[in-house]
Amino acid sequence: MLPNISIAAPAYNEGEGLRLLVENWAHYLASRFQPDDFEIVVCDDGSKDNTWEILGQLAKAYPSVKPCRHVVNQGAAAALTTAIRHTTKSWVLLLDSDGQYPIDNLDLFVKEMERAPAPAFIGYREQKADSAFARFGSWISGACCNWCHGTHYRDFNCALKLVDGTLLRDLDLEAKGLNYSTEISSKILERGVAMKEIAIIHRPREKGRSSRTLLRGTLHRFLFVTYIGWRQFLFKAGLLQRRTYSPS
Repeated sequence: MLPNISIAAPAYNEGEGLRLLVENWAHYLASRFQPDDFEIVVCDDGSKDNTWEILGQLAKAYPSVKPCRHVVNQGAAAALTTAIRHTTKSWVLLLDSDGQYPIDNLDLFVKEMERAPAPAFIGYREQKADSAFARFGSWISGACCNWCHGTHYRDFNCALKLVDGTLLRDLDLEAKGLNYSTEISSKILERGVAMKEIAIIHRPREKGRSSRTLLRGTLHRFLFVTYIGWRQFLFKAGLLQRRTYSPS
């Protein structure tokens, strides 16, 4: 079993379903950890609805809930980065605030960790609940990233990850928009850490609305994958310094 854990999640205009979601997270973790051994860090990314108000109410009701905030919207990746920086536990579970990744997936990660310990675990969605276009975009960008890294992950862009807290907090995360899951996978691999893949549950969004736009999202994904490929070329050419992860 994990000694302790932080959940890190970004939130933007998720007020409609956020209360039930975070309450579910809190009850799940309370059934498996001592009160001081878990925390839920959610960063409100300048929401225009009542997301921040709800997070404040949840923090009063549940001491484990530790909200943080961007007054001005900076993008999902920036919000997740802020949430990660506010975590304090030895392991961090990365989640979205739209409820598509059930918290029960943590049991699957823990089971695999007990079988074969590793510093980082990534989920793969056997049945993705996204649109056909989103699935195709994720597949093609994941294939490109795998080629750049020389890896064969089935779901390179999966946002659901369980990562050693020291490793995760030490990553130099740069993305601002919706490419955070791709960047985190790439930056972990750059540290010389091979993530272990776990089949996980992925559900359709029930509340709220995705902030992804078709044309802009496609362009941003293309540019970001190009950036990742260029970084790997510079590493191989010896023009960038490669930092490696050393377990404490």
